[in-house]
Amino acid sequence: MGRAVRGRWAVVTGTSGRPLRSPRLWVLCEDRSGSGLITEAECTTCLDGAGAADDGRGPALRCLAHARATGRTGFRRTRTDFFRASCEAL
Repeated sequence: MGRAVRGRWAVVTGTSGRPLRSPRLWVLCEDRSGSGLITEAECTTCLDGAGAADDGRGPALRCLAHARATGRTGFRRTRTDFFRASCEAL
């Protein structure tokens, strides 16, 4: 039931089984109050990994050093961002 609204995800909700008297619009927006994108990486063979970092450079360099030291070439990169839900009356 979600639909895009000006670059945000939104859904209109009301009380179940009754007509909407005061519908509300729930939206998801990027949370810019904390850190930005968080990047983590780990070897897919031994699970040795680089901890979370605010930029991707640190984990990438750690993976390259691990590849050079072990000869392993497979890595998993996880990027996490954050968003918040808010409700606005229509």
